[in-house]
Amino acid sequence: METLDYNRLLLVSLWQYNHHGDEGLTPALFEETFGKVYGSHCYEKWTGYFNQNLWDMIAYFRSEKENGQKFCDMVARQVKLYQQKRSQYEVR
Repeated sequence: METLDYNRLLLVSLWQYNHHGDEGLTPALFEETFGKVYGSHCYEKWTGYFNQNLWDMIAYFRSEKENGQKFCDMVARQVKLYQQKRSQYEVR
C-alpha cells in the first residue's frame, strides 16, 4: 500500500464536516455524474442509507470500480470548490 497523504485526507475531512450546500454532493451532481436513474439511486444511498458517510459510500462501489472512481472524482471536484472558496478568506 502506498502511504496516505495526511494533508489531503484532512482536507477531505474538513470538507465533509464544514462545506456549504453548493459545495456538497447534490442530487443534480449525482445525476450529472451517473445519469438520471442511477444518479438518483446513488444519491438516495448517499443520503438515506449511508447518511453521507464517505467510507461507506466508497465501499458500496467495491464491485463497480468505474463508478467508484466517478464518485471519488465527484468528491474531489467539490473538495476543490470548498478549498478555493476557503482560500479567499486566508490571512496572507
